[in-house]
Amino acid sequence: MTHSTLSSTHTHLAPQRLLETTWALQWPTAVWRLPRERTIHWLADTQAQPLIGKLDLEESPAGFAVAPFINPEGGQTRLLRADLYGQWPQGTSPDLAQLQAAEGAWPALEQLKQGCIAHTPAHYPVPPNSSQPIAASQTQYEAAVAAAITSIKEGVFQKVVLSRTKRSALPSNFELYTLFMVLCEAYPQAFVYTFSIPGEGTWIGATPETLIQVEAGKTFRTVALAGTQSHLPERPLSQAPWTQKEIAEQALVSRYIINCFKKIRLREFEEQGPRTVVAGHLIHLQTDFVVDMEATNFPQLGTVMLDLLHPTSAICGMPQPPAQAFLLAQEGYQRGFYSGYLGPVNIADASRLFVNLRCIQLTAQEAIAYAGAGVTEDSDPRKEWLETEMKCQTVLRHLAKSEK
Repeated sequence: MTHSTLSSTHTHLAPQRLLETTWALQWPTAVWRLPRERTIHWLADTQAQPLIGKLDLEESPAGFAVAPFINPEGGQTRLLRADLYGQWPQGTSPDLAQLQAAEGAWPALEQLKQGCIAHTPAHYPVPPNSSQPIAASQTQYEAAVAAAITSIKEGVFQKVVLSRTKRSALPSNFELYTLFMVLCEAYPQAFVYTFSIPGEGTWIGATPETLIQVEAGKTFRTVALAGTQSHLPERPLSQAPWTQKEIAEQALVSRYIINCFKKIRLREFEEQGPRTVVAGHLIHLQTDFVVDMEATNFPQLGTVMLDLLHPTSAICGMPQPPAQAFLLAQEGYQRGFYSGYLGPVNIADASRLFVNLRCIQLTAQEAIAYAGAGVTEDSDPRKEWLETEMKCQTVLRHLAKSEK
């Protein structure tokens, strides 16, 4: 392939070029790979801005949803419409001839193809300076954890998830798609993604936590994930030494989900776990919940549970209102899309939304990592700091491999 012509028999191109073309066109775009799969998905929203509002899974057009942590009544969810869509096997390159266009988007597809041929390199969208968070020091973070423990002992709430940020310089020849592929190889059991929205910024991550999954309008799934340790490959998962603090923390998350089911009088669900699961260099405790939507005659369960679950106790606290109020007062920054949710909606007859964890936000020269730790009455401030350090490294440890 040359930079001026595109052969009808040779239409493959570097994925980074596809991304750069959408950035140059100022189109919101997303790339992702689902857990335990090896297919890369890409879409571009060819309109000026994504849809913003409450997400209705049953009525939504196909797309990629992105929601912030603070999302009153779901009204700030972004939906990047799948005006253009493509997929290709992990480790290969996309084929322009195989890209699909929604009704009315054929001119945009031709515009994209011509842009890929001409290839004017472009930079990913970065956030406004005003939205970039200030990183807390270890002393500040540990003081906030100590304040949370005091509030728990006073009965204000049972658990709260305190987060912080960590900044790291990007390599001089940083390439976004290279980092995406590095994360795909490093974390085969995670949801690996990157998305860019002009005027809002670019994020990339490898999250282990499913928020909700709806398959063909028939099966609903969610998980309770909590507790964190380093993964020691030489030690069987069945022998992971979970402490009472971690077991209690995970039980609170499971109870939160069951309470959501109770609110809608749903009693027919399957509960499996808790069990130890691997997420890259970390392990967690996980309980799975499954509902037969046809047997329960509840076709709207996905949307109803999305509204009830977010923000979950795994990323906010329990009870939710006082825990969230504590976070807004103590964290000292706006989480933005960190600990919100994201994922494909009505793609291949399924919607899969994940909690936005183990992620970084990109500025022009830096990566801003986000991580939190669940604080309970038995927490140790220094251990919670070290847990957030481990979680920040999920993406940061791979930055050096992202040079083109």
